[in-house]
Amino acid sequence: MADGAVLTKNPVLIFKAHGSIPDAMDTLSLASGFEDPVRWEETMLRAYEEATTDPALASLLRRVYLQENREEAFSSFLESGIPGAIATLIERFGITSESQIVDLGCGPGHLAHAMHRLGYRNVSAMDPNSQWHTGTGFLRSIAVDRIDIINDLGSWRKIIGRFNAILSQGTVHHWQHIPQVALDARRTLKPGAFWFAISEFFANTPAALVSLLKAHPTRSRYGSYEWAYPASAYVDLIQSVGFNLVAVIPYFYNRNELLGTMQPVPTDLDVKSLSQLVDERLMMPNGTVELFWEEVDAFRRKEHGNHVFINPQVLIFQRVGI
Repeated sequence: MADGAVLTKNPVLIFKAHGSIPDAMDTLSLASGFEDPVRWEETMLRAYEEATTDPALASLLRRVYLQENREEAFSSFLESGIPGAIATLIERFGITSESQIVDLGCGPGHLAHAMHRLGYRNVSAMDPNSQWHTGTGFLRSIAVDRIDIINDLGSWRKIIGRFNAILSQGTVHHWQHIPQVALDARRTLKPGAFWFAISEFFANTPAALVSLLKAHPTRSRYGSYEWAYPASAYVDLIQSVGFNLVAVIPYFYNRNELLGTMQPVPTDLDVKSLSQLVDERLMMPNGTVELFWEEVDAFRRKEHGNHVFINPQVLIFQRVGI
């Protein structure tokens, strides 16, 4: 019999639990997360007031392009280089300035605005939040009729086969039912169209989840936070409703130009070689997808290695028939 196991009368093999009880997960204090637009707006107004005397909070708001000066926030995002890097990426998948694209779960709409400024003529922005700071209020005031802004979920769910591409930036993890979001998104896409899921929130272990939730900047302060998932969970859930993962842009690729932020590079990682490998394999069938699943498997076996594909900058899906 395996060490640490007991055989019950049934017989069922039961393994003894190791570690102290309760552990960090049991003692993690979580408020009820919220996505209500009015409450988000009230919270953001409170944050702006506190940021006047809290330089760290003010810096955080600027880093995520949520500072009170909306014009400044939109301009700084456009100038960050992130939109240009996204444009370069989607062009490789045949998305042109004439393609129909939508910024899904756009929040304030930085990305939709930036893509329009970069010359994309058929841009939509979808978010159920129409508030001024946290939703599409400011965007609507400057976009006029140049960007199609969709705030009503009922209207969103009536769109069938319009878009060549979905861009989503740090939004999928906000939705409580990922397959439902993916199903609604799929309906709006043309057959064979792409979904570029950029800058998602990843936790590939329970310890990582606890750490991220404890460190979340608004969890303890405002009772709001997002939930991180393993990269493989996003893939399985989105694929379950009629998508295929067709490419993965790993962390550190081109020095994280698609995110705009980067952790210190591991000493045993050659970023230039990684970037070249991705460029060589990106458009090959399963070229980077195989690298993703190889890393998922190695991580599950606790094999040593860099975790760049399971903390990706972008997951790229394609609508497929069922």
